[in-house]
Amino acid sequence: MPEHSAGPLPNRAIRHGIPSLDSPCPCLGEVLIPFATDVAQMIGVDRFLAHFKAIDTPYYQETKPSSDLLDVVACLWVRVVRLEGAPGLSPILPDGCADIMVFDDAPPCVAGPDATTRWISLREGTVIIGLRLRPGAVRSIVGCSAGLILNGGALLSDLAPGARVLHQRLLVTANLSERHALLEDWVRTAIARNGVVDQAVIAACRLLSADPRLEIGEMSRRCDWNVRTLHRQFRAACGYGPKHFHRIMRLQKAIRVVHSTAPTPLADAAHAVGYADQAHMNRDFRDITGFSPRQYFAIARPEWGAWMG
Repeated sequence: MPEHSAGPLPNRAIRHGIPSLDSPCPCLGEVLIPFATDVAQMIGVDRFLAHFKAIDTPYYQETKPSSDLLDVVACLWVRVVRLEGAPGLSPILPDGCADIMVFDDAPPCVAGPDATTRWISLREGTVIIGLRLRPGAVRSIVGCSAGLILNGGALLSDLAPGARVLHQRLLVTANLSERHALLEDWVRTAIARNGVVDQAVIAACRLLSADPRLEIGEMSRRCDWNVRTLHRQFRAACGYGPKHFHRIMRLQKAIRVVHSTAPTPLADAAHAVGYADQAHMNRDFRDITGFSPRQYFAIARPEWGAWMG
């Protein structure tokens, strides 16, 4: 789940005295030193997160990553969980991406790519920050096959070095922008350590994302791979083969068309992204998400996946 530039925090945040993503919390000055004591870290992060937990409605925002990471990072994001009186599981639709995330003050974790909708249970008031890796990039950054974390995830420290130091530094940040900057620095270190970025697979993923009508045979010719090599590379870098990735990205493209500024009937959206007809789109929606298109759009928020444009 094109880049999306974040606007200002909503008025509800200003009403509650929420700082902007770049504003330091005034109560953190005494703990902004490297490797502060555990007690000071916990006091600092609790006060810091309390500012954002004061937001009283669901909040989600995506921002553009640093320019040197645009090839591998889709966006940075922050979410404040508000259940609005309806506790239970929340659906996360597959978008071909993996995410490095921090829940409140917990250690960083990785959510792998999903083949179908992932259902998650979130605690009221949780503040989550994340760095979304582009489709095909997770193997290069985390250092393991995407298939190992497909439809699941792990603590970052179980997969890659440097995660524990990253966690210590996250605990003494003054604002969300600093937290995002630390995640970006960790990715830079991972690229330097691993030495190779799956540029060919990432480029193939971006082509399929941009043009959902592109056929797999044409993609293999553009990549100068035979179909077997294309499938093997996608399985290792994305967790699934190019055909399933193609289905996911065509579905996501349909979602973006429907969420465009001009309201689009579902039949027109299906035609625009290469489905044979609306019934074809309906089948893919149900197979991959578990929803019909109408059921999904009744609960969807247009800012979800805005990085796809």
